[in-house]
Amino acid sequence: MKRKTLIMGLIGLIILQPINVQAADCANGAGTEIKGNDHGAYCLSKATMNWWSAHAWCDAIGMKLAPLSECECRDESKCDMMKQCPNLYNTGSSWVWTTTPSNSSAAYRVNLNNGDVDSLARTYYGNALCL
Repeated sequence: MKRKTLIMGLIGLIILQPINVQAADCANGAGTEIKGNDHGAYCLSKATMNWWSAHAWCDAIGMKLAPLSECECRDESKCDMMKQCPNLYNTGSSWVWTTTPSNSSAAYRVNLNNGDVDSLARTYYGNALCL
């Protein structure tokens, strides 16, 4: 009887333990989740690609390529407002494509390391940043 009680007690303790569920990596491991300084959770591709492929990659994982407006910071106390892209400054180490075109053959990219923004021909390579 003591043995049954002990076993039932142990089973009860195991059942009552909180279950830790880890969120799946973005894109089934083909991307890394990053968070903006002020807002937003994004999926950053591990592979570099041209602008059109970045759009397709985000679409394939059920997301959209982030627009340049994601750089905006709503709470200035959370961001370095001296940066061109304060919300995404210091969130990674790569250049990422945005969905925002700068002209008919180029689009804006953001450097996640230093917050710089530039315009580059869409045929060049960068990482996809999806939301």
